[in-house]
Amino acid sequence: MPDRPPVKPFTHVRTGLLCLLLLAIWTGLHSQNIPAPYTPPAPGSTRSAANHPVPDSTRITTRGTHIIPDSTLDAERHPIADLARTGLLQNLYDDTWLYLSQTRGISIDELPWLPFHKGTQKYNHFVPAVLVNGTTVLRFTVTNSSDQPASAFFCPGFLIDDIRLYRLRPEHPPTSYGAGAPRFYTEFPLIKSVPRVMPADPDSLGYRKITLGPHDTSTFFAVLSFIKASSNSINPTLTRDTLIREGIIINHQNKTSIDIITNLFAGIMLMMIFYAASEYLQSGKPDFLYYIGYSACISLLLFLKSTLTHVTTSFSFFFESFLDNILFSVGYIFYIVFHRKFLDTKKNFLSLDRFLFWGTVIIAGLTILYILFFKLSPDFRIANTLEDSTKIVLLLISIGFVIKGLSYRNQLMNYIVMGNISLCLLSIVSQVMISTNFKVAKGPSVLNLALFYYEAGITVELLFFLFALTYKNKMEIILSIQKEEKLKLEGERKEMEKQVAVLAAKQDERNRISVDMHDELGSGVTAIRLMSEIVKTKMKDETLPEIEKISNSANELLNKMNTIIWTMTSSNDTLENLVAYIRSYAVEFFENTSIDCIFSMPASIPVREISGEKRRNIFLSVKEALNNVAKHSQSSVVRINVTVHDRMMIEIQDDGIGINMEKLRKFGNGLNNMKKRMASINGEFNIENRQGTRTTFYLAL
Repeated sequence: MPDRPPVKPFTHVRTGLLCLLLLAIWTGLHSQNIPAPYTPPAPGSTRSAANHPVPDSTRITTRGTHIIPDSTLDAERHPIADLARTGLLQNLYDDTWLYLSQTRGISIDELPWLPFHKGTQKYNHFVPAVLVNGTTVLRFTVTNSSDQPASAFFCPGFLIDDIRLYRLRPEHPPTSYGAGAPRFYTEFPLIKSVPRVMPADPDSLGYRKITLGPHDTSTFFAVLSFIKASSNSINPTLTRDTLIREGIIINHQNKTSIDIITNLFAGIMLMMIFYAASEYLQSGKPDFLYYIGYSACISLLLFLKSTLTHVTTSFSFFFESFLDNILFSVGYIFYIVFHRKFLDTKKNFLSLDRFLFWGTVIIAGLTILYILFFKLSPDFRIANTLEDSTKIVLLLISIGFVIKGLSYRNQLMNYIVMGNISLCLLSIVSQVMISTNFKVAKGPSVLNLALFYYEAGITVELLFFLFALTYKNKMEIILSIQKEEKLKLEGERKEMEKQVAVLAAKQDERNRISVDMHDELGSGVTAIRLMSEIVKTKMKDETLPEIEKISNSANELLNKMNTIIWTMTSSNDTLENLVAYIRSYAVEFFENTSIDCIFSMPASIPVREISGEKRRNIFLSVKEALNNVAKHSQSSVVRINVTVHDRMMIEIQDDGIGINMEKLRKFGNGLNNMKKRMASINGEFNIENRQGTRTTFYLAL
């Protein structure tokens, strides 16, 4: 019986989930924060360091009417890369200076003034959502030690949709007025925009070209705007312009191991899609349509996740910022609905069905809100919080499903629960590795990739689903066989009832005929016999032979008719009645003869039904044997012995002269009739000489 818990607890569940959702949104909007950006003096300002304090790590110097930090000037004297010696993917994150702003608008004149911090290692793996809304500025200095112009492509990261490069261009060395005195630059403009030149490659949006003349040194500012994604990172590199194609290829090849695993996994999921499609076409069950939707979304999600890693194309930005969460949410909506249909929770597990239904509603609502805020709100934190809330709700649904499922003693449910436990645990491991950049193994290894654990979780869940599907198919086959057997038994029962009805009708007809024969023919034959006896009495010694024949014939006809009536009466269709009738006939038959009849029978005869046809053939065969004893045996005693076990045996033994088997006519009518009668009812007949003549009849019961 499906459980039917009260509705009130589910009201509490829905209220609790909504409270958790509101708390997650509030926490996401307020927990991530950084200090307010440093506000530099306006261009043309003549304020001093004493009157206008700046961060302790930043000294100031003036250029013309501009006051700039000494760290900017020091960078010009300490370049971090030589374009003439740059090779493939030279890392700059140790010596690149970083400034993070929560606002989008930064004037190019402010760039030298920003309070940069050295190194980007902190954001090599993850950039907080609050910083995705703002602007990031990188500062680095490069030189060209060769006698020829040199160029290289600068790549700050892979999920940056807007890269603007600016160059600090002093034309002459500063003029100094003594130790500690301000230095002035009179050449303008101070900041110059670098032309937007990208590689001639489809994967080009994340690269910008930098060119320096012979023996030139310059400081560059990269103003960056991230896409709306939680997977942003800052990993600045330089690649020689002539090697950029190889550099892009190396970036792609760095993920070959996970690509192989993901492609293998996508192939498995594709086979599952084909399998589910064939099952749906054969069975018409909607469960498999939902599983196709889930498999298609998740396999496409993981395939694109692996394929588009370290790719800087418009579609890659669209996928990482928006499409991946949509595929994830829609896939798991299909997944939950599939479980409801596959387990038939509405019929078998009503409380679980309600829990999964409201979980689906909440996920769908969060997904719709995510789409609206992503498209309409400039604040990425709201969309990011909604995305995180979707994952939290899915985790809570998984935990609730596991706890509820373990309470049911159902083998099919156990398989699904074990798959969900595996998927849940490995998904948590994957999310922890994404959030903390935790490494399982030293050096490059697929074990250090979060995507590997998520795919492993789905693979284990898939195995348990196949176990569940096999078990369900087996149970459905058993139920189908039981149903077929039930229908077959029902059909046999109806056929039996029909046969019983026909047999009952036949029995009624037999009874009617026997009654009619007894009432009509019996009375007539009895009248003839009585009248012949009266005539014989009146004629005394002058009795005619014909009168005697009429009397004998009437008497014989009456006996035959009684036998027929006994045979046709359905109430006589028992083994006990047959034995009693044979005994009565034998005793009466030998009563007026010189032969003594000794009849032996069991004290208790089992209750067995025997048809009128069998009774008639056995009786007539016994009657023929008794007639032979009276006419031909010349015996003084005849013994009739009846035994009943798994078959009935009637043995007739006389003490007469026996039977000459050699002189016996080959086709004697009496013996032939007995053989035919017994054979027609699957019985046996045997006659032999043994201290007289022994005749035996066998009939299986």
